[in-house]
Amino acid sequence: MRLGLAVLALVLAAPAEAANCRGYAQDVQAAIKTPVETLRMVEREAADRLVGLDTRPYDYLLGQARAALAIIADRLGLAEEDELKRCRNYIPPVRRTCAAAGEALVMVIAEQASGIASKASKEAYANAMPRSERFMGLAPLKTVLRE
Repeated sequence: MRLGLAVLALVLAAPAEAANCRGYAQDVQAAIKTPVETLRMVEREAADRLVGLDTRPYDYLLGQARAALAIIADRLGLAEEDELKRCRNYIPPVRRTCAAAGEALVMVIAEQASGIASKASKEAYANAMPRSERFMGLAPLKTVLRE
């Protein structure tokens, strides 16, 4: 009798867990798409500044990028994403991937503000952001920051 109750409890608990695992990508996409789009806007403005088309100071752009990154790299959201390791199927780390792209953009802009962005930081950003854009269903941008 006890074994039957244990099996029943496991069967009843499974659908709730599976729903969390299945719906995560769509939920996190809805939660962080706007901040990811903000990162893209900041990228365009920073790229425009490099070629003389925008006059916004790098400190302003850096503040905008950091604000978007703070939303994406939310501590509770990242902890929730860590819990997905318990899921049967692999769930891609959407929030962590987008946070890495945001951190890379912050690095590029900070370096640009202090002189010139290194090739390594630009490459890191150019590699990180397209993965984030794919998760959000956005076509990758082509800017001088990704060259």
